[in-house]
Formats: sequence, structure tokens, C-alpha cells
Amino acid sequence: MKKRSWLSLLVVVALATTLAACGKDKTSKSDLTITVGSKDNTENNLIGEMYALILEDMGIKVKRQLSLGGTAPTFEALKKGDLDLYPEYTGTGLGVMLEQKEPEKDSAKALEKVREGFKKWNLEWLNPASENATYGFAMKKETAEKYGILTYSDLAAHSQDLVLSYPQEFDVREDGIPGLQKVFADKGGFKFKKQFQIDYSLRYKPLENNESDVTVSVGTDGQIAGMGLQLLKDDVGFFPVYNVAPLIRKEKLDAEPKIKDRLDALAPLLTDAAVQTMNWKVDGPDKKEIEDVAKQFLVDNKLIKE
Repeated sequence: MKKRSWLSLLVVVALATTLAACGKDKTSKSDLTITVGSKDNTENNLIGEMYALILEDMGIKVKRQLSLGGTAPTFEALKKGDLDLYPEYTGTGLGVMLEQKEPEKDSAKALEKVREGFKKWNLEWLNPASENATYGFAMKKETAEKYGILTYSDLAAHSQDLVLSYPQEFDVREDGIPGLQKVFADKGGFKFKKQFQIDYSLRYKPLENNESDVTVSVGTDGQIAGMGLQLLKDDVGFFPVYNVAPLIRKEKLDAEPKIKDRLDALAPLLTDAAVQTMNWKVDGPDKKEIEDVAKQFLVDNKLIKE
């Protein structure tokens, strides 16, 4: 009887152990793999690399699929599960993915809307950075000082004396020149002495070569810091907000919730000035590697170990 009891006890213990093993989370941090992607521009690539480095510092296995392309292929890869995480912009989420016609100019409202709207894809937006990678206008400081231009209203008042260069479609989009001409219809109409189109990747060349006086910019462009340009203030609140944030598949975040805390810690450090500086280190004359710039920023700010 004693022998039979001991055998029964051993069977119960073995069964309990087996059940416990079967119930163990199959995506614990030790065997969790996250595929990190980015779009094919310097800034998005830099931030994607930062996400990857932070996850690796947590002990998570990371696969990199950086510089995939534009918004459409990158987002499709995320929805399909070929990617698990990449940096996206709230303004893009609202305007492109959720097809909201009216641009949102309030950061908090933009975040609230994308968080709610992206639930249908089981995607989560973590905390956005303070940087605002929205459209704007940049000038050489000496030109801005000559005409006393600091704001869009100032630019509208002096537009007839200036040459504007701009990227594709900016002259036909409602969130471009046509919309601005309506806003400033009673102040000169935002009509320039001359205006011409330039490829997006070359949009600072006309300024550099004195072929234009003002160019369409993005608030975090490295050239703003590197070339010492004057970024004009949007005093009429024309452009929507484009705050960058980690966009992640919900099941991956559920598997390791601490990812949120670690990536949220990066967000407030990504200011316009900080991102401009990093972009210029990559795109400027020094031509530093994205991986080196991203790692140094994280180490300097004690977000990862040396």
C-alpha cells in the first residue's frame, strides 16, 4: 500500500509539472523575438535603430528590417506581421491610414485618435516624442533678417519679393501652397516672385546655391541645424502635428509589457533640436553611420549600457 501511494504521489507531481510547463508563456522575454523596421529616410532609420538597441539591452532578440521604403510598404508589413515595431508619425496615422480629411493640429488629440483608430488592427501607439516632423519653411538667417521674417505671416507679407523652392505636390495640396494662399488671401496671398519644384531629397540645394530664398522644410531636418538656417514659426497653426512614436503589434507588447516603459523613456529626449543634430551627423559632411549615432545618443542619455 505504501509503495502504491508513493507511486500515485509521483504521478501527481509529474502531471502538475507537465501542466505548469504547458501553461508557461511561450513568448517570455528569453525567447521573444521582435522585428524592428523603419521607413527609408535618415530620421526614421535612426529612431528605428534606437528601438532595436533598447530592446537588445533588455535581453530581447531583435531582427532588423530597416529602411523598408515609404509609409505604405512599411505599414503593410506591420499589419501582416512581417514587422512588429517601427517609428510612425501621428499626423501620418491620421491622414494616411485613418484617412481623416481635416488635419489635426493638437498633439494630444492626434494621439487619442490614432490610439483609438488603430485598435482595429491590434496595433498600439506608445508615447510620442516631443519633436514635430511637420512641414515648414526655412531660410538663410541673413535673408530672414534682411526682410524681418520670423513667422508665416511675415513670409506672406514679403512673398512677392522672394523665390520659393518646394518638393513634389506641395503646389497642389490643400496642406501646401493652395491652403496657405487661402489663409493669407488678405495679406498678399502667399504668392511669390518666383517658385519652382525640387526633388524632396534635394530641397536644401537651392538655398545653398542661392537659387531660392526660402524652401519647404521638415522641422527635424538636419540641414536646419547644420546649415544654421532660420526655421519660421507657424503663427497661424496651419500644419498638422507629426509626432513620432513607436507603433507596435499588441501581442508583442502583451508578451513583454516592460517594452513600453523603456521606449517611453526615449520619447521626451527626441526633441526637434536633438533629432536635427543627429540627422546632420548622418547626412552632413561627416557622414557618420546611423548605428553609431543612434548608439551614442542612447549611451549618453543612459538608456542603454555602453
